Amino acid sequence: MIYDLHALKKLAGDDERFIIDMLLTFKRTAPPIMDRMEKYDSQQKYEALGREAHKLIPGVSFLGAADLKNELIKIEEGVKNIEEHHNIHSYVVHARKYVDQLTDAFERDFNLGQYE
Repeated sequence: MIYDLHALKKLAGDDERFIIDMLLTFKRTAPPIMDRMEKYDSQQKYEALGREAHKLIPGVSFLGAADLKNELIKIEEGVKNIEEHHNIHSYVVHARKYVDQLTDAFERDFNLGQYE
């Protein structure tokens, strides 16, 4: 499963509107952050790239998106280690794939368009 909303539901007390708001926030904020991450990756601005990855980790944790969280952590830790810089681009590519999959899954599973 690409996501598990158990933690979010526990936090929300099963408040459906709160959950939808969190999903909409992810849908609105994650793609622009990924755009900046891709730009920083292409420019080899690793410190900025790491900061952007860090911004997504808390929200992704509540969404139970373990694969995306793991890629973001690889980016955040990898930018600090010059020996990992050759792997950073593939981490960013994978993170984008997971963001796109999550956005599509939330749209499909929760029909988010009706709330926007």
